[in-house]
Amino acid sequence: MTLLLLSGNVPIVTAAEQGGIFISYRRQETKHLAGRLYDRLADRFGEAQVFIDVDAIGPGVDFAEEIFRSMAACRILLAVIGSDWLTATDERGNRRLDNPDDTVRLEIETALTRGMWVIPILTDGAVMPGRYDLPKGCAGLTRRNALPIRHENFRSDTERLIAAIKLARAESSAAATSGTPDGDSRIDRARAAQLFREAEQTARSLKHPKSTKVRALSAVARALAASDLAGAAPLFTDAEGMARSITRRFIKDYALSEVAQALAATNPEHAERIANSITDGGQQSLALRHVAEALAAANPDDAERIAHRITDEAQRSAALGAAARARAAADPDHAERLGNSMTDEAEKSLLLRHVAEALASTDPDRAERIANSISNEELRAVSLSAVAEAVAIADPDRAQGIARSIYDDSKQVLALSRITMALAATAPDRAVLFAADAERIAGSIKDKTPKAWALAYVAEAIATLDPSRAERLARSISNKWVRALTLTTIAKALAATDPGHVERIAGSVHKLNQPGLYPAITEVLAATDPDRAERLARSTFAFEVPPALSAVAKALVAKS
Repeated sequence: MTLLLLSGNVPIVTAAEQGGIFISYRRQETKHLAGRLYDRLADRFGEAQVFIDVDAIGPGVDFAEEIFRSMAACRILLAVIGSDWLTATDERGNRRLDNPDDTVRLEIETALTRGMWVIPILTDGAVMPGRYDLPKGCAGLTRRNALPIRHENFRSDTERLIAAIKLARAESSAAATSGTPDGDSRIDRARAAQLFREAEQTARSLKHPKSTKVRALSAVARALAASDLAGAAPLFTDAEGMARSITRRFIKDYALSEVAQALAATNPEHAERIANSITDGGQQSLALRHVAEALAAANPDDAERIAHRITDEAQRSAALGAAARARAAADPDHAERLGNSMTDEAEKSLLLRHVAEALASTDPDRAERIANSISNEELRAVSLSAVAEAVAIADPDRAQGIARSIYDDSKQVLALSRITMALAATAPDRAVLFAADAERIAGSIKDKTPKAWALAYVAEAIATLDPSRAERLARSISNKWVRALTLTTIAKALAATDPGHVERIAGSVHKLNQPGLYPAITEVLAATDPDRAERLARSTFAFEVPPALSAVAKALVAKS
């Protein structure tokens, strides 16, 4: 049942700091025992510390949010389990625990997600349910030691319970002094748990093709995995199973690639196995690239092994680049030798580009030498722009000279824009001059695609210096995808300082209908304005709601 504080409007944080006790029970079978427990515990710990159902939720109030609000004041949950607790059905004959909105299920799932001390209370001859008798979110209940409370031994049994609660409160208090999140953080985590749950349910109920549902569920799993690997595992499993059930081969390969990409960061071995089962070369290459990138930092040899198996040139280059960056950080001599040993000139240029970029901040002289040795003009220019950014604060004249040495106009704009970003915080007046120079060159470019990217570089560089001008430049970009991407970048840069502006930009990104960008805005905005971020997440297209909501949840967990 939904539980409210009986003693009046006691502040949530105060109760949480003292270790509130939340009694979860089914009214139909254990109402009387729950009432007796409340009286006994309230007498021992005080009414302000014990939460129990009082039928006090008003019309129109979200009962799930009310549960989370009440539970935010508690560190201990007592799950009262009677003989019919597991099999209780609703008026339609469906098992209550199978309903994701069942209040008892929500209470237990939330308590387990938040890391509360959960004590099962067995009464009326009940026994602990098995792991596979429960919904996945409640399975952790089976690992908690239970206490029996019998009517005939009520006083002695509750004394044992009181002793267990005192121990739990003492350990919770000790944990709090050593870094356990405060009351606000617990509220954030409870809210995140609800958003993850809602995102999952929304993904599963989408009225879209299976491939879209796989993409949405994989996005939720990836966000959840950042804080709860065990909780994300069944979502990944279900997404993979759904993908493999698709009969059309190309669509099946696309869906499996989505799962592999999402899984790569947390389980690269399984992600590689999924990728190996994909028959379409493009989708397999994309999936293997994500696996290689995930492995690069810890195991560049494996990343390189996978990269060399990728058939698509662009994806192979990106994967090899990740391995090269990792090698350069650990052993720049080896990384440079490896790059120079490549017989294929394109791969050699690519690897040396990544080595130069990795070294730019720590050894700019060496990075500039390596960059100038690259035969591919475009990659040489990109590498030199990284060096220009690295030296800009210490020597802006040198940075400008490096930028001027780049012949390609769009890449010169890239270098000037990176210098602008480097100087924005410490020398904004000079940064504005570099930005003006970059904008002038960008405006003179005739070819549409290079011009679009050049304007994007400038807009990103001045996002914090002159947000309105950055937005005007972004809106002038003819390429729809680049325009949406640039607006997203500006929104992310402004999230901490101007959430209202971010919301307006998000509306424009939404209208451009470019999948994958909207959740990035909601995740960044959630760190400073979670209410606005959640509102935005709910306002996008149905297939974008699950990744957007889970992005907000991920940010709330990180914030807490």
